[in-house]
Amino acid sequence: MKRKIFILLSLLMVAVSVSAQRVRFEMTFESTVPADLSKVYVQPLNVGDDSRTLPLRLKGNTYTANVPVSTSGFYELVLVINNGQWMSTIYSVTGEKVKLNVKFDGSSIVERSTVDNRALSALNSLVSANNRRLWLESGLSDEELKSLVTDCFTVSDSIIKATKPSAAVVDYLRAWAYTSAQSLYSMIPRTQERKAPFTKDEVLPSVNNGLFDNERAILLPSVKQFIYAEIATSGVSGLDKLLGVLYERYKCEAVRATVADMLVERFLTQYDYASDFNGGLDYLKRVVKDFALSNHYIDDYMKHKAMIIGADFPENVVLVDAKGNKVDFSTFEGKYVYIDLWASWCGPCCKEVPYLQALEKELEGGDVVFVSISVDTDAEAWKAKMEQLNMHGNQLIDRDGELCNMLNVEGIPFFVVYDKKGKLKKTLLIPSVYNSYQLEISGLCRINGKVHVMAFYFDGENHKMTLF
Repeated sequence: MKRKIFILLSLLMVAVSVSAQRVRFEMTFESTVPADLSKVYVQPLNVGDDSRTLPLRLKGNTYTANVPVSTSGFYELVLVINNGQWMSTIYSVTGEKVKLNVKFDGSSIVERSTVDNRALSALNSLVSANNRRLWLESGLSDEELKSLVTDCFTVSDSIIKATKPSAAVVDYLRAWAYTSAQSLYSMIPRTQERKAPFTKDEVLPSVNNGLFDNERAILLPSVKQFIYAEIATSGVSGLDKLLGVLYERYKCEAVRATVADMLVERFLTQYDYASDFNGGLDYLKRVVKDFALSNHYIDDYMKHKAMIIGADFPENVVLVDAKGNKVDFSTFEGKYVYIDLWASWCGPCCKEVPYLQALEKELEGGDVVFVSISVDTDAEAWKAKMEQLNMHGNQLIDRDGELCNMLNVEGIPFFVVYDKKGKLKKTLLIPSVYNSYQLEISGLCRINGKVHVMAFYFDGENHKMTLF
């Protein structure tokens, strides 16, 4: 369901040219292998890349793997030790082999094969040490707390001066130092059980000097979120205005593309399609044209036409039963169709199933047909949960998540009603059964922490449905 981040043509051309290329990773430990080491992963860090970490396999005393070449030159190394994860950034522009000699000092990964990696390891050790101290030492003084935060900048500057890493690593180190300092500052209330004794402006420098306006900085997920939050809270509203602020403040095309994607995704998620579908479409088309964005955003917008009252059931949604047979929605035409969108991993969903099943049996033979559609990606988990809950009737799965995507479903359980002609009648998100406050939404009534009744009106006919 997650959409791919739009990358400008220049970046795409680079990515395509190396997509089939792989680099040989060889990692050995400087001393003994850490106790309880269970897994080693490496992940190429590329702008807009959603690739997952890849396992390195032990051969002799060396962990090896053929890893896709990182267009940025940066990789993330992950050690899984005693159910905990330790991560470190590696930089290498070699196209043939990356040889690492790694040391784990108990709190951080150290790799010193090159000047660049010595610099990255030095900052990684500092950040790890400061985080450990903040979490493990209570009652730190004001000066100690301030030093933990500001050390990220002063030490990173010292590292840069001492090691003289490449320009790409300098950009990454400076952005990393800022995000680490910001993270430390934000954790003070949680770790020290008191407010920070200084403001953020007192310890965090300005970022208006181009600190984040480069492709290396945007590799850090927290940088993406920082820029997005900065733009989203800039005091302007409207997608066009927000993008205007973004393009005014940032000139790096990779930064623009990444954050623009996040802003457009927010628009697509929050827009009220039912109120003015065509108006929103015209607006988005203008924005896409003015800012030279990808037309796939328009395609994504069009998918939401299915959530407008009176819309037909989406044609391209493929529903499958437990035996793997495709089931066409037209099968249910001639009756009101009550759809329950759920998943095996959803606690509230499973809690309401017995009540919904009882209601289905009570109304059996009437004008309403009940259809439960799972959004599980794991069909076996879905089947196991159905058996556990003794679920009967129309049990289908939408493994691609297209129905949720087109109906703009942000949470489950989610209920959808279609009329006898297959036209959308109503959608409703049921609040979690674990909330105890009283709430009324479109006929849904919560009393004493439990949902009792929901009423849907089918062409003047009132069906009261006791849920739980």
